[in-house]
Amino acid sequence: MLPSASFGDGPSLYEPVHGSAPDLTGRGIANPVGAILSVALLLEYSLGRPDLAHAVNVAVATTLRERRTPDVGGTATTAEITSAVLSNLAWARWAAPDAEESGLSYGWGV
Repeated sequence: MLPSASFGDGPSLYEPVHGSAPDLTGRGIANPVGAILSVALLLEYSLGRPDLAHAVNVAVATTLRERRTPDVGGTATTAEITSAVLSNLAWARWAAPDAEESGLSYGWGV
């Protein structure tokens, strides 16, 4: 579930520490949290959007309180976790509409 970032002279690389887990392909049991949290790192460090990174982190934390994949003691599928994170992001947008008006957030294209 850990994200990672590699910084250097060229473009940065963001990915979960476990890699792509090809042995889990098509089974619906892969935990997408590391990949999603890697996007939060990208938002903060390469795109300069700590506000959006925070929203992703909160959505993931909220999701993990509700459900988990089998690798961490739950029964949810990869798609169910991803859907729950997206729902929690959408809820955050609804719950804090003034964030967009104040210029703290934009591009909620999720």
